[in-house]
Amino acid sequence: MALMLSHGHRPRVQLGHHVAILEFAQKHLDPALAPTFDLFDRMRRKRNDAFYDIAIIGEVEAEEAVAAAEAYLPAVAADIRKRIP
Repeated sequence: MALMLSHGHRPRVQLGHHVAILEFAQKHLDPALAPTFDLFDRMRRKRNDAFYDIAIIGEVEAEEAVAAAEAYLPAVAADIRKRIP
């Protein structure tokens, strides 16, 4: 969401806003991050299943999610720094 806001965009607060944020990031960040976006989309779907249906997110999956986010954040920060000194 910080990436969108730094570009002057704001996601709508409604169902599907996570998808909008993900699509925005894919459009504005390095295409080399495509595998990360695929992972985030799978994590988003799994979270929806866990939240709205019956699914369990295991410890290993949670740790992988944190690691993916930590690797992704520098790309977002660099993109934001380009526009906001």
